[in-house]
Amino acid sequence: MEILIFLNYALALPLRLLVWIYQKTISPDHGLVRGLFPYGYCKFYPTCSAFAATVLKQQGLKGLPKIIHRLLSCRPGTAGGVNLP
Repeated sequence: MEILIFLNYALALPLRLLVWIYQKTISPDHGLVRGLFPYGYCKFYPTCSAFAATVLKQQGLKGLPKIIHRLLSCRPGTAGGVNLP
């Protein structure tokens, strides 16, 4: 059982790395171009990438359905708002 828990979090590490790279490079809210958006760009709080990083850290791969749901709800026509993990 402990091995499965370890694998859940260990396999989430590459995804956490990808989220971190995205945040540091091309993210409009966290990356190099954040100066172009002084009031932020994302209509959700926390941003989708911060939400994904938090969920991966807390839940590992088991949190992927939450992340996918959040990304699919980030489209024109939705209200946005606060959505804590």
